[in-house]
Amino acid sequence: MAQLIKKENITISTGEYQKDGQTKQRYKTIGELITMQGDDGSTYQFGEMWGPTGSTKFNVYDQQDRNETAPQQQQYQQQAPQQAPQQQQYQQNNNYQNQTR
Repeated sequence: MAQLIKKENITISTGEYQKDGQTKQRYKTIGELITMQGDDGSTYQFGEMWGPTGSTKFNVYDQQDRNETAPQQQQYQQQAPQQAPQQQQYQQNNNYQNQTR
């Protein structure tokens, strides 16, 4: 059975504030990244981003292996195939917002 190694927050800076005469960053958590270890000892990552239109699941791949998937990642993708349209919508909205700034 796969074992959880680490959960990490994904954050963005939403501004600055002053505290004790120092400028500090204000952050907002927008998702989480999960690192797992498979039965064969290999590690893999996946996560979820939260936004105004809902949540979007994602997988993480090494750049040199981006066209290949580990068995655990294939299993995860099969459990959530409906996420792909949401991911595309999120990317389209994000691109639109970047163009309008």
